[in-house]
Amino acid sequence: MTSTHSRSFGATLDDLARDIVDACRRAARAIAVMSWPAMLACCIALAFVISILPLALFLFVLFMGLKVIAGAFIVDRRRAHREQFDDPYGKQ
Repeated sequence: MTSTHSRSFGATLDDLARDIVDACRRAARAIAVMSWPAMLACCIALAFVISILPLALFLFVLFMGLKVIAGAFIVDRRRAHREQFDDPYGKQ
């Protein structure tokens, strides 16, 4: 029978913390050597990602929800209209 090598939760968290710290250090070094125009472009791109992109996603979901709701009412109205005229013994 083979034994599986599983790591403890603490060791996994230590690796995760180390990776996050390494990424932050690399980002700090990259920012330190950036020129001002490059830093301005990065700030504008970051502002776009943080503010405009979530707004666009929210509006997309909102309008899709409205479309589904409106579609449900239109389909119900058409079905009721069709049933009214298809029934030979219904109201005339």
